[in-house]
Amino acid sequence: MPLFSPRLSAVFIILFISTSFGFAQQNNKSFFPAGSRVCFIGNSITNNGEYYNDLWIYYATRFPAQKIRFYNCGISGDVATGILKRMDKDVLIHRPTQAVMMIGMNDVKRELYGKANSNETLKQQALAAYRSSTEAAVKILKKNVEAVTLLKPSIYDQTAVMETENLYGVNDALQRCAEHMQFLSEKYHTNLVDFQSVLLRINNEEQLKDPAFTIIGKDRVHPQSAGHFVMAYQFLKDTKSPQYVSKLIIGDDLKASQEGSFNAEIRKQSNTDSSLTFECLEKSLPFPIKESAADALKWVPFNEEFNTELLQVKKILPGNYHLFIDDVFIAGVTAKNLSTGINLALYKNTPQYRQAITVMNTCIKYRDVEAVIRNLRFVEFMHLSELKDASDTTLVAGYLKNRLKTLKSGGHYEYHQKQFKNYLLKKSSETEALRQLSVLADTIYQVNQPQVHVFKIVKQQ
Repeated sequence: MPLFSPRLSAVFIILFISTSFGFAQQNNKSFFPAGSRVCFIGNSITNNGEYYNDLWIYYATRFPAQKIRFYNCGISGDVATGILKRMDKDVLIHRPTQAVMMIGMNDVKRELYGKANSNETLKQQALAAYRSSTEAAVKILKKNVEAVTLLKPSIYDQTAVMETENLYGVNDALQRCAEHMQFLSEKYHTNLVDFQSVLLRINNEEQLKDPAFTIIGKDRVHPQSAGHFVMAYQFLKDTKSPQYVSKLIIGDDLKASQEGSFNAEIRKQSNTDSSLTFECLEKSLPFPIKESAADALKWVPFNEEFNTELLQVKKILPGNYHLFIDDVFIAGVTAKNLSTGINLALYKNTPQYRQAITVMNTCIKYRDVEAVIRNLRFVEFMHLSELKDASDTTLVAGYLKNRLKTLKSGGHYEYHQKQFKNYLLKKSSETEALRQLSVLADTIYQVNQPQVHVFKIVKQQ
C-alpha cells in the first residue's frame, strides 16, 4: 500500500482548501527592504547592542536575499540632547535609509526619584527637556531618512524585591516618555514599537510568583539577554513581521506539493510503498535561539508567531515514521504529527538550523567588534568633545587623566577608568575594526544563503 492513501482524500481536500487560502494571504515582506541602512539610536541599552543584534539575526535568516546593514548608534549615559549634538557625526554619517530611536532612561534623571522629599519641579523640567529634544531629533530624522521608528523605552524595574536601591517613580516618568513617543509618532507619522508594556506585563506576571523576579537585571536599568530578546520579539510584533520560515505542504505528487507550499521550492518528489522522498530549497532559515535568551520563550510565543518552519504531509497512512534530512536522522514522528504539521524550527539538529547558528555567530561577532567602536565613541562624545585636538594621543591621555580625577567623587569611577584605558589602547586600531565590520557584514550574507536539502520520511514496521 502506498504511503499516501486515497481513502483519506476527502478529509484532506477540505484541509488543503483552508490552508491554501492562507497562502494567498501570506505576509513575506521585510520591514527593512533590501539595501536598508538602519541606525539604532539610543543610550547604554542600545549601546549594549543585543536586541538589535537579535533583530539582525531574524532579518538575515528570514530574508537572506535582501542584504541590509545595521549600525549601533547608542552611547552609554546619553540623553536626547546628546543625540542632537552627535546627530551629524555619529548617525547621519552612515547615510541611513531608516532610523530607530529609543531614549529616556537617563533623561528622567533617576537621581531625583526614590526620596521622601523629591523636587517635583526638577522632575518636570527634565521631562520638558526630553519632550523638546526628542521632537527636535525626530524632525531632523524625518528630513534625512526614508522611515523613522520610535520605541517606547524599556522599563526601570521599580517593583522587584532586591537589594539594589529602588528609585521608585522612575518608571512612572518613563511612562510619560512612552506617552510622548506615542504623541510624536502620531504627529510625524512614524512607526512605533512599545517595549514598555510587554516588559511591564512580564514583570507583573512573574513577580506574583516570585517577588524577586526581574525581566531587567540587578541594577533595575539594563535588560539582560532574555529581556533584549523580548524587546526584539515586540519589535517584530509591532512591525507585523511574518510568521513563517516556510511551509512544506507535501501532497500526492510533485505538482500538488509545489502548489501547496510557501517560500520553498519542492523538487524531485518520490512516493513508494514505505517512504516519501523529496528535494527542497527553502528560501529562509529558522531563527536560532541563544541559550542566554531561552527563558524569554516562557513569556512570549516567539516560535509560534515568528519562527514556524512547517512540514505537513497530506493523506499519510497511520503509523510511526522516521524523518531524515540529507541522510541525517532528525526525529521519530507519528502520522498524526505529520498530518497536523510539525515545526522544524524547533529541531536543533537539522542542517537548516545548524546553518542558522553560523549566521547567528557571525552576527554576534559583528556586535563584538562594533562594541569596540561604540566604546571609542562613548569617550569621544561624552568626554573629549571639548578637546580641540583629539589626534594628539599624548594630549588626549593627559586630558583623560585629569578628567578621571573629576569623576573620582562621583559614581561609575571604575567604569570610566576602564573606558579611558581601553580608548588609549584601542584608538589606533579603529581603522582595522571598521574594516572587520564591513567584512563581517558581507559575510553574514554569504553564510546565510539557503541550500537544497533532501527530505526522507520512512514508515517504521
